[in-house]
Amino acid sequence: NDFLREYLPWRNEYLSVLLELEQLINNGKCEDCGREEGFIRCLSCSGEHSWCSSCAVKAHQHNPFHNLQLWNGKFYESTTLWDHGYIMHLGHGGHPCPNVLQQSNLSPWSDLGAMEDVFAHVEGDTIYETQLGLSNLVIVHSTGVYSHCVSWCQCPGAEKDRHLHLLKAKLFPASITRPQSAFTFDVLDNFLIDALECKTSAMSFYQKLRRFTNNAFPHTIPDRYRELMRVSRIWRDLVNRIRFGFAYESDRSPGPGDLALYCPACPQPGINLPSSWKDTYDSWLVMQRYVVDGNFTAQHMKMKTPEDDVSLADGKGYMVTEGPYETHIIESKSSCSNHRAVNAANVQRSNLRATGVGATACARHGCFVPHAVVDFQKGERQMNMDYSICNALKYPSEDIGSALIIYDVACQWSIHFHERVNQSYHLSLPQSIKILPAVGKFHLSAHKLLCFPRFSLNFITGAGHIDGEILETLWAPFNKISPTARSMTLSHRQEVLDDHMRDSNWKKLVRIGKSPLFLRSIQGIKDTQGPYEELTKSLDRANIQKWKKEAELAALHRGELLDIYQLTMDKAPTMAEIRLRLTENEVSTNGRTGAVAWLIEGINIENAQYGLRSSIRQLPEDPTASQRTLMEEKRQKLLSRINKFHETALADGSNFPGIEELGEDSILDVGDNADSPAEVAELWMPSWGTSDPIMNDVVIPLRQEELELRKGQANDCLEKLHQALGDRSVVFREKLHSNKSIHHQGTRSTKELRKITLAINKHAQEYRRSRAAMQRLGADSDTMSSYQALKAENLTVSKEVTEENRHGQGSDRLAWFWRINSAEDSQKSEWMNEFYQVNWLKAKARYDRWSEELKLVQHEMCWTVWWFQKQESE
Repeated sequence: NDFLREYLPWRNEYLSVLLELEQLINNGKCEDCGREEGFIRCLSCSGEHSWCSSCAVKAHQHNPFHNLQLWNGKFYESTTLWDHGYIMHLGHGGHPCPNVLQQSNLSPWSDLGAMEDVFAHVEGDTIYETQLGLSNLVIVHSTGVYSHCVSWCQCPGAEKDRHLHLLKAKLFPASITRPQSAFTFDVLDNFLIDALECKTSAMSFYQKLRRFTNNAFPHTIPDRYRELMRVSRIWRDLVNRIRFGFAYESDRSPGPGDLALYCPACPQPGINLPSSWKDTYDSWLVMQRYVVDGNFTAQHMKMKTPEDDVSLADGKGYMVTEGPYETHIIESKSSCSNHRAVNAANVQRSNLRATGVGATACARHGCFVPHAVVDFQKGERQMNMDYSICNALKYPSEDIGSALIIYDVACQWSIHFHERVNQSYHLSLPQSIKILPAVGKFHLSAHKLLCFPRFSLNFITGAGHIDGEILETLWAPFNKISPTARSMTLSHRQEVLDDHMRDSNWKKLVRIGKSPLFLRSIQGIKDTQGPYEELTKSLDRANIQKWKKEAELAALHRGELLDIYQLTMDKAPTMAEIRLRLTENEVSTNGRTGAVAWLIEGINIENAQYGLRSSIRQLPEDPTASQRTLMEEKRQKLLSRINKFHETALADGSNFPGIEELGEDSILDVGDNADSPAEVAELWMPSWGTSDPIMNDVVIPLRQEELELRKGQANDCLEKLHQALGDRSVVFREKLHSNKSIHHQGTRSTKELRKITLAINKHAQEYRRSRAAMQRLGADSDTMSSYQALKAENLTVSKEVTEENRHGQGSDRLAWFWRINSAEDSQKSEWMNEFYQVNWLKAKARYDRWSEELKLVQHEMCWTVWWFQKQESE
């Protein structure tokens, strides 16, 4: 903005300079010969130049793709080197072939005459072909589309195959037998970079070049879109084989995944680990860590003639080899669970060959694993993901004995995984490998409570500090090219997807040195070590030793033993349970009956008042007559309910001590709400602290009963918040994954989210009212510490539920109400003992994960250096 403000006073001056640049240069004199009219300028050359026709051709002997303009007496208009007789000479560094000169008796820069239409004869050879060894070629460059007269070298021993002749001149031929078009190496590199960085399609890229050439009439420029598609595939194949070293040994061909980059920081025996790694490293340190996920945007349409498809790199990159994979799918039978994430896309579409892709990536750095990306046929079935995971575990993982597999449905996928592998002819695993299944932290919030301790990354030794969701971040840029690849041939799509995954890994590779993971790990230890040590010091040593042994046993055998990380006490008593208990005790304690029901009615009226106030706030500024009538009817109905509530207290004096002492006149004057709207009318309840001192004497004795009911009300609200927040995380995840144009779920998901959010706000407000009532009732400090203030950030699922170990939260990671459901004195001792056990175990796990993270980062620094040294040596 500061720059724009500085620019504004200079705007007119800038415009003057730009207009001056459009005037005739050098008074129309040629700056080279000085004899001819210099009406030609070049937009591509540095500085201002004016040439005559012949001098312009000579000046561009080695720059055939510059953009020229010709002064027409009023302004500069586009012209081409072709118009001025330029000939592109091949085979002698841009100079004419001496044999051609001798045969044709032409001067080196003979003017062949301008053509009225530059592209009039580009589709075939002209008369110059036979007489002078010249050809008309369309050449596509990054600055536009050009037609040039090309002179072939006629020297003895010169390259006779014209496609090779062009290739040696850094012009890639569009065909082999009789090339009439060529692409510069520069434009092919530009296209591949544009496609990778800007997700530009070949059609858009070529349309840009046509407009560069003629912005007014781009349709007059020859269409070489089809040729660009074909040549760019070949160029990509050649470049990759050179980059990965296969061009230097003609007898060596790339195997599965050999044209792919992988992560330099992940441990890989024989590449970046020392030869003594088995003896010097802990097993958890070199454990493979993979994250697995599906993407339903990367679809592929069925081909009309699949038998005509030609593959250049099948299985050489990240996509698996098509033949063996198809055989595996045909011979396998689905054993998918009923998980909603699986079934949501488990629908065959008649026009689609693939409904999406499944991939495996390293969980710590987000690099796609070579030869481990598969197509889905009907949905994210286990047969698909098994193939991806098995291939990933074999890349390169010699003798690594354990693997962490993070998958959003790992709790179901892992149950019969080994059985499926053993029963398949096409699946295999490294010998004696131990699989540790886990669920990413975001996805885990949508699972049932039992999955949390058994599949949480927080409780897996060697997991370090990762969220298991890094693959989600890779899909966002990937999805931008999916529409373009959707209608490609099978092999072309595979090459394009491979290229983008290769580029994603390349970006990770070149930026890995700037990653701040080391400093983050130091800070993580600082944030978790203090709370863990303080909690340890405050607890009984015998309990600590017992809990530590249980944690070690759970880490070794896992399964149900991991349930020690979760509170298993019965949930806090609900309002209904408290009401039953209080009602049963009414007669035995004070001989009164009906007071509890009366208090509950007061709480319900209070909620109704809040609902009415919310409805009134939602009315427009100028409500209609029907809207006003409806609100007034609700007011009257609620006011009648309030009056009846008060009359109940007056009518049954036995339940309200002190009522008998009130005179009839005093009773009639108490609680007159005639002048107050129903939504703000005063209620005769202990927590309201009535303004009438006489009624205070009546309701104050019921303070303890209302306090117990308010606790139950608060517990009910927290329980409802648990459910509503869980529902919102599920709907939010579905909305994030769904493609609106395919699943038609965008609007419905938005409505569901709005509905759930309203419910969350309602439960939160009711909880806050119940807590405020407890304070007014004089609840002690222990009660108020159990029922803490509910803040807006406590209701954010993405942080409080799915990122339990988020940075900077010390020992309290989850919102308090996710951990504590009970504050009942009768359960306090047993409950608090388990509470301290679980919180100590979690505090220890957080500290352990950060300690592992620091150690991993320190070793990854060395492994990364050794990886680069290995690449240099090869």
